[in-house]
Amino acid sequence: MYYSPEFLAQETSARFYRLPDLQDPPDSSGPLGLPRQKGTGHFTKLPRWAHNVARTHRRQPTLPTESITEIAFSTLKQTTSRLAQSYPNVQPFSETQARFWLKYMKMISPVAVGKESWNPNQFGVHVAQGGFDIWAWEAHYSAKLWNSIEAQVSYKDPDLDGSRKSEVDWCGWPDGGVGVQARWRGWDPEVGGGDEVEFLAEVAARELDGVDANDLNYEMRSHILFAAMLAAFEADSEQYVGQLRRRIVDAGRIDEDKVEKWVQEALKIMQPYAKKLGMLPASSAAQNELLRQILGENGQVFARWGPLSFPTEFKFELNPRLKSKAAHVPGDKGIP
Repeated sequence: MYYSPEFLAQETSARFYRLPDLQDPPDSSGPLGLPRQKGTGHFTKLPRWAHNVARTHRRQPTLPTESITEIAFSTLKQTTSRLAQSYPNVQPFSETQARFWLKYMKMISPVAVGKESWNPNQFGVHVAQGGFDIWAWEAHYSAKLWNSIEAQVSYKDPDLDGSRKSEVDWCGWPDGGVGVQARWRGWDPEVGGGDEVEFLAEVAARELDGVDANDLNYEMRSHILFAAMLAAFEADSEQYVGQLRRRIVDAGRIDEDKVEKWVQEALKIMQPYAKKLGMLPASSAAQNELLRQILGENGQVFARWGPLSFPTEFKFELNPRLKSKAAHVPGDKGIP
């Protein structure tokens, strides 16, 4: 009813809490603590996806808005289509709905200037507080147009004037109890859904297009993970791992007392792929594709979701990105 067997069978789903891929958890479309008012299905999937896309672009402005949007649409369409082939009740991809929610989440706003600030996603907490109106579309679209085949195929302008009053009221509690209640109800996952993870994995791969392995920028998460992948393929990686730790610390992305644990946990993810393949793919395109596959199958490396991980599980947290002291070292061949 809530999860597809394929989604549950993924190793990431077995280790971390993830939201259902077939429909939302109970009561996620109504006021906090009250029964669901408007049927069953997915009410927060698209808003959550759009929130992830928009915040990624604001905090990680390494690709043009057009590129981020294209990646977001293509990965969403792929994940939705795969699911719909086996589960016809799954809502199909809609160009109109996707564009509406990206605009709602201020994807078109100017990119923030300054240091990158990453916090847990906590989208469910914001919904519980009333920070996001997941029924906002009703002020702009009739249900007939919103759910039409025409709206799926291409973007359709709103057919309503936007004057409908929102049903959402702010529900903040002085003691912060709303966040706890939302997490108890399972609204904030440890790892994002397939559409979110595949989007982030594709963004990482695109950020490495045309980048030489000897000229990595250790302020960028994708470049750090790529360097970890390269180190996993080294028969004797001790010197490479030592250099990797030093460069991450120099770039200010991880504190010195945490970098050893971060690198070792990253290598635990990368090394099985290196062992299976035996040798690193020769072309940069194939290397980027391998990284995309690894990240797509191990969404926990992005670690931007709720604070629910078991104490034994390491969170792949990075410090805010600063104007680096030593972000990258052109021509330095310490990392293969």
